[in-house]
Amino acid sequence: MECFKCNGKLIEKNVNYVVDLEKTIIIVKEVPAKVCMQCGEQYFDDAVAQNIEEIVNKLKELSAEVTIVKYKEKIA
Repeated sequence: MECFKCNGKLIEKNVNYVVDLEKTIIIVKEVPAKVCMQCGEQYFDDAVAQNIEEIVNKLKELSAEVTIVKYKEKIA
């Protein structure tokens, strides 16, 4: 598979996914992704994207200014 942005080669890698909301910042660590070796663009498969959305929706109601979680611990 090639990067849609630059046609670079994609590799499997775990990345940090950061969401900056008005009241909080959520960091989901060790998220499986395909990452372009050339430009760094990140791609998530449909299941991972859905899991990220569910994790963020659950965590955004917390009163913490910054929340950091591990992906695999939240999907289990």
